[in-house]
Amino acid sequence: MAAAAAVAVMVISIDIYFTRTRSGFGPEQANAVRGQLSGLSSSQTQSTVILEKAQLKTIKVEPVGTHLFRVEREAVGGIDFDEDVSVVQAESALVGAAAALEVANKELARARELYSANVGVSQRELEQAIGDQQTAAAALKSARDAVRILGKTESEIDQMITTGKIEPALVSRVAVANVSESDSPLFQVGQPVTVRVMAYPDRVFEGKIYKIYAVVDPNTHRTKIRAKVADPRSELRPGMLASIMIRVQEPLKAVAIPATGVVREGDGTMTVWVTTDRHQFLQRTVKLGLQKDGWDQIVEGLNPGELAVTDGGIFLSNMLEAHPTD
Repeated sequence: MAAAAAVAVMVISIDIYFTRTRSGFGPEQANAVRGQLSGLSSSQTQSTVILEKAQLKTIKVEPVGTHLFRVEREAVGGIDFDEDVSVVQAESALVGAAAALEVANKELARARELYSANVGVSQRELEQAIGDQQTAAAALKSARDAVRILGKTESEIDQMITTGKIEPALVSRVAVANVSESDSPLFQVGQPVTVRVMAYPDRVFEGKIYKIYAVVDPNTHRTKIRAKVADPRSELRPGMLASIMIRVQEPLKAVAIPATGVVREGDGTMTVWVTTDRHQFLQRTVKLGLQKDGWDQIVEGLNPGELAVTDGGIFLSNMLEAHPTD
């Protein structure tokens, strides 16, 4: 049945061509060609459409080229605070040590003043105040070193000591992605991610994976990935729903055409239309690979440099379905 359909299409195409051109071919020649086609199998014929000059305006023909495809996996997740509380703890200790030193300095100044005036402060009490002040100073130095090791600058440390506060903006934001168990071998620490949230649909937040959980949820068969995300405007809020794209390998350069040139036929096959003269077009079955950003990777069926319809392929396929009219 498929062979008969293909041959019928060829006969229709020839009928249209002979009827419209009427240049050197009469009914006898047309009948002879029909007889030859009727004996061919589907493997020996291709569905063909011949367009007139005016009809060419409805399609776009371009040489087949290549396209860079991002190889990514998409996951649903959310925004959260950085789970590593060591930074917050170190900063809290810094603020506490600075406050303790300030109190010790005041106590030492008071003890010295009273001792000099010989009013109510003994030598022993003065020495105790000096020791307390030195201990507090050493504790502050240690706290500063701890925060510095965690990546804070001297100006940031001084700001925290001056204000006595830990600003929320200093706490990192992370995107938490719930990825499929089957995809988990693809992910590695350091891979780039892009994050979108509903609150800012036109914004893209970039980051990198810094932690991959070793446990898979037995109910959902998913595992979690955490990525630190740049948020210079402090727009992300913990609890926000996020769509997360994870780049799992370098972009793939492959043969491709715009998706508008690919047609899904009624039987599920994917086809394109090719030509050598921009006049006669042949339908060809192809195998698709990646499909992204309006481009389809052609794994099988097209070669670079061939002329193919990149927009309007559905118009040609519809011509095959239409019955010829006088």
